[in-house]
Amino acid sequence: MVDKRKLKKALYTAAQWTWGLPQTLAGAGLYLRHRKDPHFDYNGAKVTAWDRDSGVSLGKFIFVPAGKREPVKVSDFLLEHEYGHTIQSLLLGPAYLLLVGIPSFAWNRLPYFDRKRKKTGKSYYSAVFERTASEFGSKAAKRSGKGRKKKKEKKKKKS
Repeated sequence: MVDKRKLKKALYTAAQWTWGLPQTLAGAGLYLRHRKDPHFDYNGAKVTAWDRDSGVSLGKFIFVPAGKREPVKVSDFLLEHEYGHTIQSLLLGPAYLLLVGIPSFAWNRLPYFDRKRKKTGKSYYSAVFERTASEFGSKAAKRSGKGRKKKKEKKKKKS
C-alpha cells in the first residue's frame, strides 16, 4: 500500500524541481550557502533556521529566523506563512518570482514601503501576496496536523 504522506512529499518535490525550477534553484543555492545552519523538514519543504531577521521562501526551500538560541525555536506562524509561499510557487510556477518573490522582497525591505505601512497603519500581511501565503500555509498546516494550537479560553464560573 502506498503511503499518502510520502507520495504527497514526492509530488511536491517533483513539482518544485520542475514547474517551480527558477525559485527552487535559487533556494538550493541559498541552502548550500547556509548548509552549516540547522535544517529540518516541513511538509516536504527543506527549512533552514538562520540568523537573519526575516523569512524567505524559494521553491521548496524555506529560511526562517531562529537567532542564536539552542535548541532552535522557530515561530509557528512564520513557518506556516513561509510554507504558504511554497504553495504559491506550486501554483504560479515560473511566474512566482515576478508575481510574488520580487514584490514580497520589496514590500519587506524597501524603506518606501516600510514608511507607507507605518503611515497608513497597514500590516505587512495586508499585501495580497503575503495574506494569501498566510492563508495557504495555515490551511496546509491544519491538513497535515502541524497547525498552531489555539489557546482555549477558560470559561468563567457564574456566581
